[in-house]
Amino acid sequence: MAIDSTFYTHPSDRAALKALKAIPGFHQLMKAIMSIWNERLSNIENMSCNLRVNENQMKKYYDMLPPICEKLGINVPDLYIKMDVNPNAYTSGDTKPFIVLTSGLLERFDDELVKTVIAHECGHIACHHVLYSTIGRLILSGVLQTAGHFGYASLLSEPLMIAFQYWMRCSEFSADRAAIICDGNAEKLTQMCMRFSGYDVRFGEANIDEYIKQAEDYNAMMTDSKVNKVMEFYLYRMIDHPLNAVRAYEGRKWAASDDASQIFGYLESGDVKLLENVKLPVPDGAKKLVGQNFTDVETMFKDAGFTNVHTFEEVTKDRFKKSGAVLEIAINGKSNFDDNEWFPIDAMVTIRYKA
Repeated sequence: MAIDSTFYTHPSDRAALKALKAIPGFHQLMKAIMSIWNERLSNIENMSCNLRVNENQMKKYYDMLPPICEKLGINVPDLYIKMDVNPNAYTSGDTKPFIVLTSGLLERFDDELVKTVIAHECGHIACHHVLYSTIGRLILSGVLQTAGHFGYASLLSEPLMIAFQYWMRCSEFSADRAAIICDGNAEKLTQMCMRFSGYDVRFGEANIDEYIKQAEDYNAMMTDSKVNKVMEFYLYRMIDHPLNAVRAYEGRKWAASDDASQIFGYLESGDVKLLENVKLPVPDGAKKLVGQNFTDVETMFKDAGFTNVHTFEEVTKDRFKKSGAVLEIAINGKSNFDDNEWFPIDAMVTIRYKA
């Protein structure tokens, strides 16, 4: 039984990616980097330098993958271990994603937490983050200096860099939710975040409640002061991961939500009706969708997870609208919805378009 990422993608993830794609130069930058980077480069590095994990090599780690992938509805990716004392993991690639775990991660994390880390990385694959996050890491590594020889470096504006980093931070929340789904609760995710914050079992017993209170105090500090918020933006504008304590807080809050409960129930029972009450965000506001090609809009809603989408051809003398252009779109009869509104998965989406 698999769950589609539509049901657990974090709203900040959706909004940040949408904003990133809207920045002038984004698509030209993607095209430029793809012209100088090839997935085979990563394959060469992995096969020549890292340790490939499979059924015949460090099998206990490989065996963690199939159940996770089945639950998230993805193919089993290649898994590698890299010599690096820093505990870390990442997913990369394009058409054939792969996961890399560092030796430091395996040394510092027990097997149950390694499984949570792997589930998090598989979440990136399930949420279709991998290509964009790979490009983001290439940008951070200075690949545009090479691109400069081809006249591409000028495409990387500061707003684009900041937007890329912001989306990468937001995408982590969605991957954390995937890990929670695979674990069945947020306890392992919280412990994982504590380890990345510096905790080690050799230091004594951990107080998870105090760690969450730390995140709550941080949120209060940011909410109470506009100056603090500005300072936060300045400090972390070029950071690609959210703060560990904040991740733990966000994960626990979502794990206790009705949406998470319905997903857990669906995975346990297979009852699709349990997902009917899960709400989804619209792909865009009504005003922006009017005038676009109706098949594109229909695809947007179906890709977003809406299951009750209908199109209606209408004869009109409006000469300013092209054939196939959307004349009106309504969700459960509401035709003035905004781009930040959420509706049930089975909400009636009606698209009227010019014949």
